[in-house]
Amino acid sequence: EKCWRAVLISARMGRERQTMHESLAVDSELDFVPHRYSHHLGRRKAFMIIGAVLVVGYGGSKFIQSSSTTTMAAREDAIIVAADKHKAKKHKQCSAKYKDCKESKCCKDAGLQCFQKNKKWATCMSQCDGGLNPVDEEPSKWTCKALGKRTPGPIPAPDIWTKPAAWVQKKCAATGEDCKKRGCCKDKGKQCFKKNDKWSGCKEDCVPGPDPIDSNNETWDCAAVGMRTPGPLTGGKASDWVKDYCAAKNTNCYESRCCKDPGHQCYMKTKGYGTCMKDCIPGPLLADANSDLWNCTALGGRTPGMSSAESPSKYVADWVKTNCSKVGENCLDTMCCADPTDQCYAKNDKWASCSRGCKVGVHKEDKDKKPWSCANLGPRTPRKWGKPTLYCYSVIRLQTYEADIMRMQAKTDDGIGIFGCDEYDVFAAQGRGWIGDGPNGPVWTQHFIDAPVTRSVDNTAGNTALFRNVWNAVREVGKWAFTDWTIKMDPDAVLFAPRLRKHLLPHNGKAVYIQNCASYTLVQQGGAMMFGSVEAISHQGMDLYFQKGVTQCNGNYQYGEDRWIGLCFQQIGVYPVTDPGILGDKLCVPGVFSCAGPDKRAAYHFYKDVGSWMNCYQQGKAAGI
Repeated sequence: EKCWRAVLISARMGRERQTMHESLAVDSELDFVPHRYSHHLGRRKAFMIIGAVLVVGYGGSKFIQSSSTTTMAAREDAIIVAADKHKAKKHKQCSAKYKDCKESKCCKDAGLQCFQKNKKWATCMSQCDGGLNPVDEEPSKWTCKALGKRTPGPIPAPDIWTKPAAWVQKKCAATGEDCKKRGCCKDKGKQCFKKNDKWSGCKEDCVPGPDPIDSNNETWDCAAVGMRTPGPLTGGKASDWVKDYCAAKNTNCYESRCCKDPGHQCYMKTKGYGTCMKDCIPGPLLADANSDLWNCTALGGRTPGMSSAESPSKYVADWVKTNCSKVGENCLDTMCCADPTDQCYAKNDKWASCSRGCKVGVHKEDKDKKPWSCANLGPRTPRKWGKPTLYCYSVIRLQTYEADIMRMQAKTDDGIGIFGCDEYDVFAAQGRGWIGDGPNGPVWTQHFIDAPVTRSVDNTAGNTALFRNVWNAVREVGKWAFTDWTIKMDPDAVLFAPRLRKHLLPHNGKAVYIQNCASYTLVQQGGAMMFGSVEAISHQGMDLYFQKGVTQCNGNYQYGEDRWIGLCFQQIGVYPVTDPGILGDKLCVPGVFSCAGPDKRAAYHFYKDVGSWMNCYQQGKAAGI
């Protein structure tokens, strides 16, 4: 039982870990845990294990290029610190990656394990499946016996660019050939898996059950036969039988164990019932008809292709308020939280509680002084979306006060500023930065390509090139497509999202943008323009910009981004609506306003430190949001 709890914690960390230099992540949606592991562990423990265990390494897992997986900085720090302590302690005697470790029986690098090939050789690797190793210079089998303990820290994803040994092309099987006797695959990114007693084939990944890219719907056993040949994954094409034989999304797929819709996989709820979904988190499904727990064992392989985009806005059933746990209650058995934005986090096998975030280790308020594992149990309870729906984002420099303001927004009053919107992002060009636990979960910055900032002819920041790159990143992230409005907020602008919704609602459904400053100084702009501190563009306006503006608006770079994009909108048929009551901006002459004023503006600008920003927010909150 202690072993399985360790696996749970390690797998959760490994599944969510992401650093800015990573290019690979584990797609644990393809993981499979045989039933024999959960029969005698009890209802809750079985679900905890099934939801957390990763089939580490290549076998049964799919490695994809990704940079979107997120986790809490504290969890990342905890495992890195543990690895650093181990490294400091054993630096002299432990072996480096790919070096002989048969004597030391330990590895210097975080997450590695010493695996034995034979009595003469052992080396440090992330995973070893037994049989032939395509990167070994000699084509002889590995026992893969583990020597000593795995070094603390997240298990690194295998290096897909490692060059296979010269013998692989001569001795290994090609795709479509039986690889049972050869025990290896010549094609990059492929591994030999057992289908049945008569046949084994080379595949990129394997989940027990039917494989949608196979020539027939027969079940695969998926036992690994030898190790994976390094190389990137290329995906595949669903076979013709899938459309007629497999189940549609949101229907029972327990018998067919496959799905006809691209990007979907069959997940089990209980024996006799499963459904086709894009992913599945063990625990209750908050939109389900009841609070029964989902097993979430994957039945069969994932159907190739991209699943169609769906709105992140989540329906939450009425039973969540009564059946799920509240703050301060033990959520081990319910695996869900009654309050929006909360997640059930495990301390150990006896206690878990609901909160916005969780820091691995000992919590100072706990009397027993025992550490928290902070493993996620079940789904996070989503917050109900407002009307109209808002996607808000800010662009920051990570090493400045701007990042501090963002972190304060994320952790205050269940999310304020841009975190009071339905969807949000923080963009930064200087790397991947931790912001905090937001209403929708952990928040890391999104990357965009930097560009020089000069001075415009209006003596404002010449940031048009930079923000063109940001808008491209907004399109790639894609959250704008699910909301009525997209809002670009300067980090030093104080936003009250409920007030903003009231201003925008009358203009819903129209291709418009909001001119938030009306001033006698704006002669060339016709007396009004959209100041960049708060840029509000309707969904229809954003759609036109991404269709036309990206390619057609190639002039006016002498202006700042706000003036440039306003001219662009007019060029492509996005019309201005003037509403100076939205914004109180010190740069919009005469620039006289009060955060505590009775006019209750939706935003105020500018406040360039956490103290003044929060002071304005508190004044506005006292005046009534």
